[in-house]
Amino acid sequence: MLSLTDCVAFSGLTPEQLDAVACFKHVPTVVAAEWAETVLDQPDGCATVEAALEAEVKLAHDHHLETEEGWQHGLEEFCHDHPHE
Repeated sequence: MLSLTDCVAFSGLTPEQLDAVACFKHVPTVVAAEWAETVLDQPDGCATVEAALEAEVKLAHDHHLETEEGWQHGLEEFCHDHPHE
């Protein structure tokens, strides 16, 4: 059986990035991990994930200031680790 830690590791995202995606998609973290792993295998997957992270950072800026800093860091880290090809 896979644990949440295993699913996070397979997703290609950090825990804070997955938290932002889960909030954006309104799904549990484990579902966001599965979504990320699938999407990142697609040609435009990095852009799709980046757009979700950007949208959630903006939402956090407007409504959830306590999460904005962590999610902004997650977005910056994602952009560094997954540059556009």
